[in-house]
Amino acid sequence: MTASAIVFPGDYSSLIIEKIKIKKRWIIKVKDFFVSYTGSDLNFAIWVAELLEANNFSVTIQAWDFSPGDNFVSKINEALIECRKLVVILSNSYLKSKWCEAEWTSKLAEQMRLQERRIIPIRIEPIDLTGLLSPIVYIDIVDKGEDEAKYEILSGIKDDKPRISKGYPSYYSLEHKDIDIDYYVDKTSIVYIKTCRSKVLVGGKNKVHNRITWFADETIDLISLTDGVHIEPMDLRDTNLNYNVVFDHVLKEGEEIEFRIKAVLSNKKQHFANFFSTEIITPIDTLSIHLNLLDKSIKKVFTQKLSSSPMNIRTELPEEHNFFSPYHWRIQKPELNFEYKIYW
Repeated sequence: MTASAIVFPGDYSSLIIEKIKIKKRWIIKVKDFFVSYTGSDLNFAIWVAELLEANNFSVTIQAWDFSPGDNFVSKINEALIECRKLVVILSNSYLKSKWCEAEWTSKLAEQMRLQERRIIPIRIEPIDLTGLLSPIVYIDIVDKGEDEAKYEILSGIKDDKPRISKGYPSYYSLEHKDIDIDYYVDKTSIVYIKTCRSKVLVGGKNKVHNRITWFADETIDLISLTDGVHIEPMDLRDTNLNYNVVFDHVLKEGEEIEFRIKAVLSNKKQHFANFFSTEIITPIDTLSIHLNLLDKSIKKVFTQKLSSSPMNIRTELPEEHNFFSPYHWRIQKPELNFEYKIYW
C-alpha cells in the first residue's frame, strides 16, 4: 500500500512524495463462543446466544451473523477459527446432522490437540450419547425451568467455577400453604377430596408425589378436579396407594400451585370403622379437616395428635367435641412426624 503526497508551501517548487509501505496483516478477532445447532432447535440456540451476550460473552451464531449471499462453508470455517469454544445445542436432531457433525468433530480435534476444553454441549432433550461425544460432560437443562436452566448454563460455561453452594438443599420439594381435606362417609364407601395450595421449593419437575393408605382388598378410584392436572398411579408395592399429581408444565422454583383430587374408597368388606388420620411429612401452614357423616346418631367426635416417628414419643390426650355434620378441625402449623387423628 502506498501513501501520500506531502506538499510544502512557500518557496518549495516541487512535491516530495513519500512512499510508505505497510505490510498487510491478518487480524483475527477472537470471540468466546460459536453456537452450533440444527434448524429444529433454532429457538433454543437463539435463547442461549442471547443469554451469553447478556452476560458479556461474545457470540457467533448463524441466525444473526450469516447473511444472504455469504459463502456458508467459509463462514462456518471462519467461526470455528475465530471462536474459542463451541456451544452445542444437543438434541437427537443435532446428532443426525452432517453439518453439525463437521462442526463438533473439528472442535473436538482441537480439544484433543490442545488438551483444553473446546466443546460445551447443552442437552435440551433426553438423549443417549455414544461414540466420541459420550465422554464429554454436558450441561443438562432437560425438565428445568428457565431460571434454573440459566444458572446451569452460566455456571457450566465458566472455566473457573465459584466454589460456593446454593445453600442448604431443601429436603422438601413443596411447602404447603393450605391443605383442605373433606371426608364424606357412608357405610359402603368414603369420598375423600383433597385441595392443596402450595409453593414449589425445588423446580424442574412436573410431578408431585402423594399417597393414600387404604385396605389392600378394597378399591380406590382417583381423579383430578383441576384443569391441566392428571393422576399417574405408581406401582410401588407397600401399604399405600402411591401416585403422582402431574402438571401440564414444568414447575418453577417459587411458583404458587393449586390442585384438587378426589378419591372414592370402597368399604364393601366393612374394614373401615370410625377414624381418619393425616400424617405430616412435609411442612404445612394450615391443615383443615372437614368430616361429613351420614350417620345421624353420632353426637361426639374426638381429635388427637399422635407420635408417628421414633424421634417423637410425645402423644397428646384426645379431645372431645360435640359433633355437628360437617365438623371442621383446623390445625395451624401441624408438627412434622405427627399424625392428626379424628374419630367418633
